[in-house]
Amino acid sequence: MPKKSPDLDNPSADLAQELQKLIGGTGGLEGSMGGYRIAIYHTGAFPWGQVLKALVYRDFEVYITRRKADIFIEAKP
Repeated sequence: MPKKSPDLDNPSADLAQELQKLIGGTGGLEGSMGGYRIAIYHTGAFPWGQVLKALVYRDFEVYITRRKADIFIEAKP
């Protein structure tokens, strides 16, 4: 059974910092009107499950969008 991330269990943890750590060089993170906009640079290496789990567990609405050839995750509180 995989270990849970301690930051996912702690709702007061800094989500932006946790997301940046998860994403690393596979994407870019920016704040957007109280939520987040994440650009996906490497779809194969991007930690989709971990990032989506971190957002959904904190009650964000999550949308996956495309602009031309670029893919984004947009999360709203």
